Amino acid sequence: LIRYMAERSQYRSRWVNALQHTKVPLRLINGVEDPISGQHMVDRYRQLIPKADVVELSAIGHFPLIEAPMDVLKHYLAFSDQ
Repeated sequence: LIRYMAERSQYRSRWVNALQHTKVPLRLINGVEDPISGQHMVDRYRQLIPKADVVELSAIGHFPLIEAPMDVLKHYLAFSDQ
């Protein structure tokens, strides 16, 4: 985890570029109450990723798969059926 903090800066352009130019369909399913990667991260993601497909789960924090498994499954299945 601690290495990740340095890697965020080191590899930022590489990671953002990959997200911006991928040919693979992407959907971000995010718990917006997460203090680490919540609403502020979703807002920045939308700024950086053209035509971002984002599902914002209100009242959900860092562990959407645990906190709202049926919502995550519903949004994942809708995405995978496209």
